[in-house]
Amino acid sequence: MPQIYFDAASKGNPGESCCACVIIKDDARHHFTSYLGELDNHRAEWEALIFSIQHAIELEVGNALIYTDSKLIADSIDKDYVKNATFKPYFELFKELERQFDLIFVKWIPRSQNKEANQLAQTALRKQLKHK
Repeated sequence: MPQIYFDAASKGNPGESCCACVIIKDDARHHFTSYLGELDNHRAEWEALIFSIQHAIELEVGNALIYTDSKLIADSIDKDYVKNATFKPYFELFKELERQFDLIFVKWIPRSQNKEANQLAQTALRKQLKHK
């Protein structure tokens, strides 16, 4: 089953933010990064989730195991509920995108197991800040 790791990096909270994802499919590693603008850390993580799912769809991933070090996102998806109204649009978009997969799981992992996506996001953020 293809694996997706994603993360966001922010300079300040809220602050300039970037996200990254690593999609492992058929023994190939696909890396994607994006500048997100000024967001708080939780919104940046939600943006990173949506970003990674959109790229998985482009790569024609039918089943996916998605890993995140964000307890907020993992718990929200596990409970199928978002308490904070700020995150509802992200959650609803996730539910919409989820229908394009045959099977999708979101699992929390410790930050130490999400190093590749974290490093990509941090590098993208450093490059973005350097060019400002």
